Amino acid sequence: MDFGMIARVMNHWLGGTYRSTKADLDFAQQVELVAPHIPYLVRAQRAMLGRMVRYLVSQGIRQFLDLGSGVPTRGNVHEVARGAAPDSRVVYVDREPEIAADGRDLVAGDDQVAYLCVDFRCPADVLDAPETRRLIDFGRPVALLFIESLTLLPDTDDPYGLVAAYSDALTSGSYVGVSQANSTRALESALALSQRMFNLAPPSVFLRDRERQAEFFTGLELVEPGITPVQLWKPEPGTKIDHNAELGGMFVGLGRKP
Repeated sequence: MDFGMIARVMNHWLGGTYRSTKADLDFAQQVELVAPHIPYLVRAQRAMLGRMVRYLVSQGIRQFLDLGSGVPTRGNVHEVARGAAPDSRVVYVDREPEIAADGRDLVAGDDQVAYLCVDFRCPADVLDAPETRRLIDFGRPVALLFIESLTLLPDTDDPYGLVAAYSDALTSGSYVGVSQANSTRALESALALSQRMFNLAPPSVFLRDRERQAEFFTGLELVEPGITPVQLWKPEPGTKIDHNAELGGMFVGLGRKP
């Protein structure tokens, strides 16, 4: 399965209007059958992203670099950030040409947003891109977001070194947000059941427990509540809190560069 299909299926679960193929919708239905909690987690993660962006704006952040963005559909970074602070600027990055092309179409005409077709595993290609340099002032704090994108990177791609390379380019007061899928019995069973029922190889995901996720924040100060299930990251007052949210297997943390 390619990353483009993953992005389109997630967009479908988020209620986006981006076009999906029959193969995308068939796969989405298969996942919903064997693992109905996964679409729920995708939506919970998107809600968390909104809370994180609003928190970052409240801390004075006006520059966002979103890596492995997928389709910038409803409730994505630029929409939330600009709703809270109209002067916010956002650079999206995705290495899939089709996804990036449609991303550029969706943000066309907005001179405060750019969408790069770049492999974010090459930090210099992202950081030195003309559109990045136009929108992002690295002499001022930046929010760097890896929302689920590192789940798709194997350890052979050195995701820890990758996060460190980007963090090193940021000034004091910047933030790094990382969400990461954890290994749970429910997720592993769902992947195996999907393969048995539909003879379809599951997507290549690389699960890391909370201890390994903490390594992404080496040298950073973790913002409360630390590394936590996405549903429990600064929930809005009055929100119904999920029971046993950790069983969902999607955790997130936000670190501040001192």
